[in-house]
Amino acid sequence: METTLQLFAYEEILMNIVRSLPAERVIQILDYARYIQSQTDKLITKDETEEEIIADEEHWNSQFAATQNGLKKMADKVRSDIEMCAGRSMPMVFTKEEKILIGY
Repeated sequence: METTLQLFAYEEILMNIVRSLPAERVIQILDYARYIQSQTDKLITKDETEEEIIADEEHWNSQFAATQNGLKKMADKVRSDIEMCAGRSMPMVFTKEEKILIGY
């Protein structure tokens, strides 16, 4: 369990990060925080029965199974693109400052 002191330290770190970001990114963080809060609220307030959990797992398993054909097609396309580019790509070269060297 986190202590109050640790939570205050995390809060300070988070606020320092937020203050350094442009407004658009702060809005994204706020949206994400609200999403996390809504998920946490659901976990806290809803006690699922074993039957509900099993039904939910079956639902997700069927959804996952339904996506397999599409995922295979995407993987085949990527594999094809990689084979098509074979021999035409160049390795990345980095400077001592760990930046990519362009047009070496």
